[in-house]
Amino acid sequence: MSDIIQRAQDNYQRDKSHWSEIYDIARDDLKFLSDDPNAQWDSKDYDARVKTGRPALTVDQLSQFVHQVANDIRMNTPTINIIPSGTDASVETATIFKGLIRNIEYISNADDAYDTASLNSIKCSIGFIRVDHDYVDDKSFEQELLIERVVNPLSILIDCDSTQCDGRDMKHATILDSILVSEFKKQFKGKDPSSFGESESKDKKDDEYVTIAEYFEFDENTKTIGINELGEVEDVVDGKTYKTTRTIKDRVVKRYKLSGADVLEETTFPGKYIPVVPVYGEEAWIDGKRSIFSLIRKSKQAQQMYNLWKSLETELLQKQPNAPIMVAEGQIEDFQEDWKNPAKAMALRYKTTDAQGNPAPAPQRLAPPTIPTGVVGAARSSVDDIKATMGLYNASIGQRSNETSGVAIEKRNQEGDVATFHFNDNLIRSITQVGRILVCAAPEIYDTARIVRIIGEEDEPKSVGINGQVAEDQEEVYDLTKGIYDVRVVTGAPFTTRRQEAVAFFSDIVAKQPDLMQVMGDLLFKNMDFAGAPAMAERMKKVIGMANPQLLEDEKGKEVDPEKQQMAMALEQGQQIIQQLQGQMQEMAAGAQTEINAMQTELSNKERELEIKAGAEMTKAAVEERKMKIEVLKVQIERKKAEDENRFKMAALAVKDKELELRSMTEAAKLRLEQEKLEQAEQASSQELDNPIAMQEQAQPYE
Repeated sequence: MSDIIQRAQDNYQRDKSHWSEIYDIARDDLKFLSDDPNAQWDSKDYDARVKTGRPALTVDQLSQFVHQVANDIRMNTPTINIIPSGTDASVETATIFKGLIRNIEYISNADDAYDTASLNSIKCSIGFIRVDHDYVDDKSFEQELLIERVVNPLSILIDCDSTQCDGRDMKHATILDSILVSEFKKQFKGKDPSSFGESESKDKKDDEYVTIAEYFEFDENTKTIGINELGEVEDVVDGKTYKTTRTIKDRVVKRYKLSGADVLEETTFPGKYIPVVPVYGEEAWIDGKRSIFSLIRKSKQAQQMYNLWKSLETELLQKQPNAPIMVAEGQIEDFQEDWKNPAKAMALRYKTTDAQGNPAPAPQRLAPPTIPTGVVGAARSSVDDIKATMGLYNASIGQRSNETSGVAIEKRNQEGDVATFHFNDNLIRSITQVGRILVCAAPEIYDTARIVRIIGEEDEPKSVGINGQVAEDQEEVYDLTKGIYDVRVVTGAPFTTRRQEAVAFFSDIVAKQPDLMQVMGDLLFKNMDFAGAPAMAERMKKVIGMANPQLLEDEKGKEVDPEKQQMAMALEQGQQIIQQLQGQMQEMAAGAQTEINAMQTELSNKERELEIKAGAEMTKAAVEERKMKIEVLKVQIERKKAEDENRFKMAALAVKDKELELRSMTEAAKLRLEQEKLEQAEQASSQELDNPIAMQEQAQPYE
């Protein structure tokens, strides 16, 4: 046995010892949610009821909660964002990385991998996501990265010393797979079909299965790096001077395919991470021992109690139609066939005397057995126990509860989301590790100059050149082999949902202000999904371009004329100045009117005071004095009015001056446009005069 096989089997046995208890409980969780008739029963209770002919029902309450949590995660699509880190990284290249990863997700159906892993973590506490690479097609030598789903998470054993929640610190991993012996012989000719992990080789028939292992581990070497005189980091070369040096570990991920006796394949995986990512459920550590819980782990006993109480309730209900009948001896013996099946008899006959000839009352059916309220209450209590152990209540699964307002229902929904948020959060952490593996492996997979497809934010495909290759209309060169990039995953509604939200928003705006259809109608149709929506969007864009070409100038990529841009800015500033002057005039008018009103009020008060005093036989001198004051006040009011009118006239003149200035600028712009058109016409005429033969051919028809 080679060293690699021995090392792989030693690590496998050690990891198996660590994970066996966790996997055994996980397997029980999966079986508990299966369609096995006794899966949700204690085996002894189930056998006892079945042997005696009593009902043993399974009324599954757990699956609805599993689907609720899993589908909430599916509705919030995770997005891998790439962030530049370091001097050689750029935002533009990070955008290319993001688009490339989105394309990898599309061609790999990565949603299936994410959904399967999260569902397994909810149902049995652990799931896995794999990253792999393969050739683009059968005739290509170019490769691409892939994201693969793991249907059976219990077939993977990762490094038992790994403690990170996303497994990025694991140093090895083993993936088991069973294939037919006949298939093994076709793929690996001349190799012994012995199963990996078995203590000794056994002869197997062609229709039997053999277990092979895909084993990953690190091949670590040390090397010295240093900073040269130019400040660049490079591998240390003997005889060269460096500012500083350090020793680092150079990791290579080795991948082996192993049987129990042979190394079937040996390759390397690009990057520095084991391409297997765990997705944990609820994780807990007690005295250094790992425990992982599924969503249903603590609710299984409550589910078993619920099945027991519902079966007992059904048993009692079955006995009600078969309640016994009390009769005297000899009353119905002569009519036994009718009484055995009363439903078939039109009339039930009986004797009015018993066997001794004594008068006897008519037969009477006894009261059926009643269902104890304790049984019904216990069943309801079991359902409440199931909800309590999960933290999910009626509002969380869409059922009506005691909440009456929409706000209260939303609050309860949020409480349910918080109670199970760790499943979603653990998936995000694992997808972040998937992003790290892709970013780390991409420079080795996409290492040549080539054209690749990327997917944009709005799911639109685009071809770009990388590593020196340039696509059509591409202005910048993107080198994926340079720079360091970080990964961050965010969740949100999928693009389809965002499009639906955009359609609802645009439709509401256009309904309130129909004029905006001539401004953003193309965006409204662009986000719709019916068959002619794209064509309608393009047609609407042409209509908008004819009516308001300036709205589409930036989108078309046209260069803006600096003089026109300066003129437009001047016009806009002039309009703002006019609006400010008009506002100041309104404020001045309001202030002047307020002062005049106050003075008129004072004048009326003075006149009223004068009348009162005159009525009290004031002296003539006092009356004259009051009149003089009133006249003075009137003169002040007239003077105030005259001053305000002068100020209004000056402000109006300023506004007119500004309007004249704007008008002159507009006329100058029009004159400039006419001059440009005239120059274009003269240029066209000169070209025609320079080529009279072409003009003659155009003027005379072809014979």
